[in-house]
Amino acid sequence: MKNWSLWTGFVLFGLMLFISFVGPQFSFIEHTPPEHRMRFYDGGELGRAPFPPSKEDPLGTDREARDILSMLILGAKDTLKVIVLITLIRYIIAIPMAFLASTKKGLAYMVSNGWYSLFGSIPTIFAAILLLEIFQTNGLENAVYWNVLLLALIEVGRVSYIFAHEIYEVSQKEFVQASMTVGSTPFQLSLMHYLPTVAQSLVVNFFNDLARVTLLLGQLAIFQYFIEHAIEFIPGGGVFHDESGYNSLTGLFTWPGLLSAARYEVMKALWIPLFPAIALTLLLLTFQLLSEGFRKLFERQMSSGKNRVMHRVAERVGEALVASKMVGVITLVVFVVAISAMIVTGTMKHSTEADAPALEEIEVVEEEEINEDDPFGDGMYTFYNETLEAKTIATTTKGGYYDKLEFLEFQMAKKTDRDFETDTLTLRCRTIGTGRCEKPMITFKEPVSTVEEAYQLILDHLPTDATIKNEWHKNESEYIYNVTSPMLKNSYHWINKDYGLGELAVIMHITAEKVVEQVEIEVGYR
Repeated sequence: MKNWSLWTGFVLFGLMLFISFVGPQFSFIEHTPPEHRMRFYDGGELGRAPFPPSKEDPLGTDREARDILSMLILGAKDTLKVIVLITLIRYIIAIPMAFLASTKKGLAYMVSNGWYSLFGSIPTIFAAILLLEIFQTNGLENAVYWNVLLLALIEVGRVSYIFAHEIYEVSQKEFVQASMTVGSTPFQLSLMHYLPTVAQSLVVNFFNDLARVTLLLGQLAIFQYFIEHAIEFIPGGGVFHDESGYNSLTGLFTWPGLLSAARYEVMKALWIPLFPAIALTLLLLTFQLLSEGFRKLFERQMSSGKNRVMHRVAERVGEALVASKMVGVITLVVFVVAISAMIVTGTMKHSTEADAPALEEIEVVEEEEINEDDPFGDGMYTFYNETLEAKTIATTTKGGYYDKLEFLEFQMAKKTDRDFETDTLTLRCRTIGTGRCEKPMITFKEPVSTVEEAYQLILDHLPTDATIKNEWHKNESEYIYNVTSPMLKNSYHWINKDYGLGELAVIMHITAEKVVEQVEIEVGYR
């Protein structure tokens, strides 16, 4: 009877490796974002991204007109890299612990059991979120690899517990007891008896854990954990911010990252999160098939007697290694190589392969560009439906006056079409024009005691180059900061030249209790 699980798993895994290392070289792969989000069709029809699956884009595009098929192929290598690295670190820690804990006494046994009891009592996804919340790695060098380590540690106790019990069962066998009687050391017992016996279970469980890690990363993506901070937005569009758009912080470009970034598109453009989810599911299935296939293979070998032959061969090799005086040197070399590989992998954040910059650029959001019209020759404006429109997306860090609504939605949680919120405040666009937020009204979730403190809390919602020109009490209930912003003026001069958009009035509303609850942001003086 053929082992279809194993063969299917090998075929799928080979396909994944082919896509990871050869796929990016295909001619149809887009390594850079498209210049336009608009497409003109025969008959005068006009289309705007996202575009659904079609002959031109088999899996469709996202809202920036980036080809989803290209992003999946470009992200395959880093996806496999993260999954294998998490699982490998888990086993490098768990297997030695299992050997030490197999005596069912001592510190290693207590740590293994405690570790397993601690994380085994709650779902893995909750344990992962809890660890990532407790140990904040933002701002650390190679933060993504610290997160990899945290996720690897979660199930070290489970793996160690499983193999410790298997090794203990082997230790009770007569041939092992006899080996102990003649004076074999624990290291000799491990190499000659324990390791050959649990090797098959090790292979099966390793591939099963690869599937578990894949599922965990997919679940974390839904909650925007682990790699949710891989992208930052740098506002710009004017002379002060030439390097604007989305930029990778982690140096990784993975399928869970695509799924995380697209989770809000479920109701609008289902294909955007659907295909990254399908890719992760296929990868999970691949590892599950390999795990099941190896299990069936080893069971068949056991029943046919072939396993006993392999076991005896493994024992003879172990005996030869133990008898050799080089065994200590070999063990030391293997250990040093393993640790060095982990260190080198963790420091490759800033020295990725030649195609890594292209992977990061996949997340770049181009400035709003409808067509090639450039009425003022500065690349900052265009005509759309016979209306002059600025290309600048935003001049603030978190969203504020005249920023694009899609930028506000990316930076803050969207409540309604004109209401957005952060942990400390709610921003309402009192009027909306050409998809931009006009006349923002900010309401603090908790009253602020001074106008100075209130101003500091809204700095992210003012132009990044804003400076206070003057300030004064208009009356007992209003305190006004008049701020200037050359960036604001340069970005929207031709649209708002009659309204003095280079200056904003930040109006603090003071209650009878002498606290600030609301702030208005309007053009110029009031």
